[in-house]
Amino acid sequence: MKKAAVAELTMRTGKKFLRAAKTEVLRHPVMTHPFWARFERGEMSPQGLKRFAIHYYHHVLRTRLYDAMVLARATDEALQAALAQILWDEYGQGNPDRTHPAQFRRFLKALGLREADWTDVTLLPEFEAYTDIHTRLCSDADVWVGAGVVGLAMEYPIPPLYARLVRGFRKLLVPESGLEFFLEHIPTDEVHASVVEHALLPYLNAEPIQTAIQLGMRRSMDARKLFMDGLERVTFGEK
Repeated sequence: MKKAAVAELTMRTGKKFLRAAKTEVLRHPVMTHPFWARFERGEMSPQGLKRFAIHYYHHVLRTRLYDAMVLARATDEALQAALAQILWDEYGQGNPDRTHPAQFRRFLKALGLREADWTDVTLLPEFEAYTDIHTRLCSDADVWVGAGVVGLAMEYPIPPLYARLVRGFRKLLVPESGLEFFLEHIPTDEVHASVVEHALLPYLNAEPIQTAIQLGMRRSMDARKLFMDGLERVTFGEK
């Protein structure tokens, strides 16, 4: 088979795999976790909303570290570049006021919270488990497992899920100026998923790589379900 024909077949195989992967992520049970519907309807109290924000902030602080773990282990320059682009955005493209944690702190302040509120907090056990799973997937496992985590499972779900969060915030009249973090992620994570997909395409005709990516993607989504259980508990129930 000629080189051009091989490249075309590889591209078709890769695109088919990625379509199936995105469908699987968006149909994962965590996407219909009761938390999302309850939040979108605005069922949380003002104190519940604050508890959600405080605990989610610690997730925001760690997300970029998973990208960095996979970047440090990637040998392919295209994958390195894709992850570097994500990190460049995470760090505000060089502007310290635009880093994702800085944007999220403006959300916290819009809710009337102070720094002591989000620094002096006992982390959720579900979140600690989520963090441990992701640290191992991104630092200890095959680098393609990590790519499935940060490139697919942590990008595909965000636009539809954050759109639901925003609707809930607006029901509780959270100031629009405080929603920058969430509103920006809706289009940005579409771009991030696309650049990672482009980097992965040349490798997706190899079944072991497909299997590794799927493994990371699935374990990440399962871990997110655990995290959502904890967030539902503190947002709508006990502290």
